[in-house]
This record gives sequence, structure tokens and C-alpha cells, in this order.
Amino acid sequence: MHTEVLTRMSLFEGCEAEALHQLLREAPNSLRIYKEGEYIARQGDACRSLFILMKGNVKTQMENAEGKQLTIDWIKAPDILAPAFIYASENRFPVNVEATELCEVLVMDRTRFEAFMHAQPAVMRNFIAIISDRSLFLSRKLNEFALQSLKSRLLNYLQMHGGIHNQQEVAFILGVARPSLARALSELIAEGKITMTGKQVVLNVPE
Repeated sequence: MHTEVLTRMSLFEGCEAEALHQLLREAPNSLRIYKEGEYIARQGDACRSLFILMKGNVKTQMENAEGKQLTIDWIKAPDILAPAFIYASENRFPVNVEATELCEVLVMDRTRFEAFMHAQPAVMRNFIAIISDRSLFLSRKLNEFALQSLKSRLLNYLQMHGGIHNQQEVAFILGVARPSLARALSELIAEGKITMTGKQVVLNVPE
């Protein structure tokens, strides 16, 4: 059953099912279960194994010393958690990883996985591509927060997601206080760029 899940991942594209069977048989690994609201990893925890989300969804958040949180991403199974940090010189989780529903996580020995990549060049190429894509995602995220105004970030969010259903959740995602979000929404409404009906916020389409 685990092999079937792994074959759906871009990481193992081009890899034969029998090779995956062998990897699961030989690699020191464990399957961990997490309930909704439990932390799979905390920001700063050592990341010395390959964490594969086999089932469920998680959210990743950064937190500063004052407890302010910024939602970085939502990850849906099957996928790898923190792939860029497994072999880093400072291999620690850069974010909190929280289960948003019942999750199953396969934790695999990184040394065995490294040997597997050498034996399966396609998997190594896939792994490099995944790390590159994550780096691109994070650079775009940094651009949003460092260079764009809150109103621009809100408009980008609406273009990507179609609307806002939960303002508190969006405030976490954008890393702002709820009152700041409310002010930006009011300004965008006054400018005619968005419409709010009840708690639903949508982007106005130019005629």
C-alpha cells in the first residue's frame, strides 16, 4: 500500500515499483500517525530523516520570539516535508509543521535514501527539481513580503484563491494583524477593486 502512494509522487517518477518495494523493505523507517492539531515538527527541530507525508494535509508556519506566526504553505499528501533541509549543513526544520487533519508520515533513514538516489538517477534528478521548485516558491514568497504592499498581496491572494472566506486565516497567511487586514480591505472596497458580501470577499472583474 505504501508503494502505491509513493508511485504517485513526482519524487519517484521513472522509478520501478520493485525498487520502491526494496527500499521500503531495507530502509530503517517508521510510520507515524498525527491527529489534527498535533505538530509533526517544530521550528528548529533536527531534520535528519526523510519525512514523507503519506496521508492528510499539513500547514507550515514560521514563528518569531514574540509568538507572531506567519503561514508559509499548505501541503497535501503525498509529498515531502522540508526536502531542502535534509542534507543541509544546518539541517533543522525552518517552520512548524502542523497536521490539519489525521496524517500519516513515513520517516525514512536519509543515508539509505541517499544510496537509493545514487542507484536510481531519475529519483536524484526529481529530488533536485523538487528542491529547486521549493527555492523558487520561497523566493517568490519573500518578494511578496519584502517588496509588495499589503493591498498588492491581498489582490494577489484573491487572484490565486478566488476569494476570502476567513479573514483571520488570511491574516495569518499574510503575516499581518487582523485590524491591518481589515483596513486594507476597506481601502480596496473604496477603490472599487473588491466586493464584500457578508464575510465573503471577492475580486471585482474589470468590465
